[in-house]
Amino acid sequence: MKTTTISIRHGAMLAILASALAASSSHASDDKALQQAAEKEGQLVVYTANQLESEQDLVAQFNKEYPNIKVEIVRAPGGRLATRIETEVAAGKLGADVIDMSDRGLVEGFKQVFADYSPPNADKYPDSLKDIPNVWPKTVWGFVIAYNAASGVEPPTSWADLTKQKYHGKVATVVANSGGSTWTRALFERKVVSDDYWEKLAANKPVLYPSGAPAASGIVRGEALVGGVQSNSVIPMVREGAPIKVVYPKEGIPVTASVAGIVKDSKHPNAARLFMNWALSEKGQSAWVKNGGGFSVMEGAPLPEGSDASTRIWIPDSKEYTTLRNDWLAQWNKIFGVH
Repeated sequence: MKTTTISIRHGAMLAILASALAASSSHASDDKALQQAAEKEGQLVVYTANQLESEQDLVAQFNKEYPNIKVEIVRAPGGRLATRIETEVAAGKLGADVIDMSDRGLVEGFKQVFADYSPPNADKYPDSLKDIPNVWPKTVWGFVIAYNAASGVEPPTSWADLTKQKYHGKVATVVANSGGSTWTRALFERKVVSDDYWEKLAANKPVLYPSGAPAASGIVRGEALVGGVQSNSVIPMVREGAPIKVVYPKEGIPVTASVAGIVKDSKHPNAARLFMNWALSEKGQSAWVKNGGGFSVMEGAPLPEGSDASTRIWIPDSKEYTTLRNDWLAQWNKIFGVH
């Protein structure tokens, strides 16, 4: 009986192993077929609200593995890009194969353009970000605090520090209506730091910037000495030797997960699928974090340099993100005198 039991288990193990090998072989075959079909198309067009330099770097990493596929990047701020997409859709001339937006609220207006799609590792992404069908967090931005290391300014350790008198007139702030990520930061400030944070920060006379890259450059030039800046704007600058350093505030890092998907009537559907599969894979997410200075919400993904296990990320509630947006942005503009 004992021998029989061992024999059955051994047979079962062999059957399981054979099944796994067959599945692996089938998966590899599918991947190869997709790559061949994508290379036959040879190109794709990505519409993105991501910072151009960050997207170019990600594409460069993709092309190291798939050099025969040209990726054209069309970049515009979120609101302007949404208007372009809606206009092209109305005319039946949408030119994108992949759309990557930072503002979930804007994507709600044209979510019908996305094809049925999920990456092979879909189970590695949080369910809280699957509220809009067929779109995925290809890139994730995190707002960190940066400071001018050459100025002698005392580094802040928290978001609350930026309201202190010693930083009066020295804080860089990106206007909240700049895009999805800045709205996330503003929502975080009021929901997590304090409900009167905007008033306190405005009273400290911050230097206002239209987007993250100019804010980071302003800190380097000394126009402002500290401020909240997107990680993918500032971490590459640190790597390149700019006199700027990063702080991961103790209250947490407000992150914005992009909303990226494949267009239903894509002219290059196989290239689009290959690009999205790669971008959402462990390789793609690692490339985004390590080279682009971003964050990732994929299970098991690495953290940006300088952060550690104590670094907390904050993902906004999808419903609040959408329903509070217009009213709270109007309040933010009034408090900071933005017209």
